[in-house]
Amino acid sequence: MDSLKETITSFYDLFEKILEESSDQADFSDLTHQQLQYMKVLVKMDNPTLSELAKELSLTKPTVTVLVNKLAEKGYIKRVQSDVDRRVMHLDLDSKGAKITALRELAYEQLTEKIRSGLNYTETVILRELLKKVVSLPALNQE
Repeated sequence: MDSLKETITSFYDLFEKILEESSDQADFSDLTHQQLQYMKVLVKMDNPTLSELAKELSLTKPTVTVLVNKLAEKGYIKRVQSDVDRRVMHLDLDSKGAKITALRELAYEQLTEKIRSGLNYTETVILRELLKKVVSLPALNQE
């Protein structure tokens, strides 16, 4: 029987494969793998400031400024002035960045469908409940 680590790794690899297949349908050849990872963090943060993104990525503000400038030039992100404090700029997805988010959603849907097609209703309910329990474990939610 597979170890838990091997099973989790296989599950993660399956999702990455689905995501890669989805990405192959779109043209993101102008992004490096690292830039794609940064985009993923930016999406999760939901319109961060440059300083917030730098802190989350554990990078210096000048390094993130260069990254943001490159992604902005390519049409993936844009700077948006805060409504609350006009001195603050937030980072938001531009048109190409929104396509990446849509592809991730498509990959989640495809993974969900693969699971549903391979499990019966009872197994699906059990898996859903087990996954809910896993993501709510206190040890996983510590920062």
